[in-house]
Amino acid sequence: MMGYSARMFVFMCMGSIALTGFAQVTEYAPDSDARTDTTDVEEVDLLHADELRKDTPDELHLIGAVHLRQGKTDLRSDRAIEYTLKDEILFVGNVVIVERGDTLTSDEVHYDKRTKTGIANGQVRLSDGDVVVRAPSGTYFAEGKKAIFDDGVTLVDSTAVLTSLRGAYWSDEKRAEFYNEVNLTGDQSYLEADSVIFFREREVSVAHWHVFIERTGDNVDGQADSTRTRTFLFGDRAYNDDREAVSRITGAPLLVQFQFDSTGTVADTLVVSARRLETIQQDSLQRLTAVDDVKIWQPSLSAVGDSVVYEKLRIEGQPIHEESRMYRGPTAWFQQAQISGDTLRIVGHAGGVDTLFVLGDAFAARIDTVTNRISQLKGLTMRGLFQQDSLRTLIVRPNAQAIYFMRDADTGRTKGAVRASSDRVVFDMRGDGALRDIRFYRGVEGEMYEETLIPDPLVLDGFNWAPDLAPEQEILFPKEMRKRIMGRLQEITSEPQAPTSKEASSAFEHNR
Repeated sequence: MMGYSARMFVFMCMGSIALTGFAQVTEYAPDSDARTDTTDVEEVDLLHADELRKDTPDELHLIGAVHLRQGKTDLRSDRAIEYTLKDEILFVGNVVIVERGDTLTSDEVHYDKRTKTGIANGQVRLSDGDVVVRAPSGTYFAEGKKAIFDDGVTLVDSTAVLTSLRGAYWSDEKRAEFYNEVNLTGDQSYLEADSVIFFREREVSVAHWHVFIERTGDNVDGQADSTRTRTFLFGDRAYNDDREAVSRITGAPLLVQFQFDSTGTVADTLVVSARRLETIQQDSLQRLTAVDDVKIWQPSLSAVGDSVVYEKLRIEGQPIHEESRMYRGPTAWFQQAQISGDTLRIVGHAGGVDTLFVLGDAFAARIDTVTNRISQLKGLTMRGLFQQDSLRTLIVRPNAQAIYFMRDADTGRTKGAVRASSDRVVFDMRGDGALRDIRFYRGVEGEMYEETLIPDPLVLDGFNWAPDLAPEQEILFPKEMRKRIMGRLQEITSEPQAPTSKEASSAFEHNR
């Protein structure tokens, strides 16, 4: 979900290998009277030092081009001091530790043989040639095979950069934890959180508290979307499984997505809130699932429901197929109309809406803003046909029922109403959503009312009209989150293909 991969955390494994060598250092001084018991400890060979000097009874100094070896671990520094009474060794100046291709460098490393703890200070750098971790200092506990960075840490590999104020790693458990102002920047993603936990072996990561995620573009099956897309996610907790390509965000999650055309103009804006958001990418299929108290807002459409599944399918040589399914009594609002049912299904291609399906207890209502009258349409199923994202036809069957109000073209006043039923009813609408024509097929029954005889109210059974429940952008997408996104967009204006700050500002103004 967040764009970070298992290789980001391989450095921690390297750290445990490199520092483990310290846990077995023995003394090599000619005078061994002050030694501790080293019966079961592997000896360290002194391969080279320009000078070996003992200034005090408890200090042995190695000076100039120091080179030690313990098993397969090479240790080099400008100088080293062994404190024989304390069982400690201090490596100072251009410290280099090489362990089977892994390299740790630092200004100095202090190792306590009794507690098996190594402390590295000054320009700490750990690398295997592919991954680099840098920190001002670090501490390694050999007994628990745990590494800690308390003064800030930065990880860099070929695809991402991770920074935090603190970090820790347990090599036996292959678990990494990073705390305080965690930032992850990848090729097409950016993450902020209070903490990130990573399980290397399972390739699973979890981000906690104040989670903010940004994604650039829309990548499915390795193919980048031709439109420029910025997706932002907020929540309290984010879960990512790289192996299964599953991402999940919980804790009042919010998704905000902007799509820009080739000129940098906002083509569409999407805001989704729920109790849980989940994404899955499988080959050419991308799926977004929103669960529990789902609210959706777009400039031309808003909706609520218990759960929503959005899928995007790419097939070579064909337009991108998009489909949204809303379950358990969803309701949608667009073009002065409200549509509800047991299930709503919206199908589109290449970014446009083609067809709307309502299955089970389908109900549509549309208000005439001139007369303030509400036309209604009801049946078991409903199908809506779109032209250029504008709803033009509604077909209801079977057991179709309809109420519509006639308006005087000259005065704009209601001049009568019709209530009728049949096997099938077809509503045809103009581009602005106003009713143009209505047709009834087979078994037609009904009544016509003159203006003065129209019942009040005139409604179908199960009448459902609640425009006040339609989600609003300002409620779903509060001001503080707008400011956060605006700040982030301004930070990335120098990136290639990124919308400029002016374009970002127009995105908000366009959709207010």
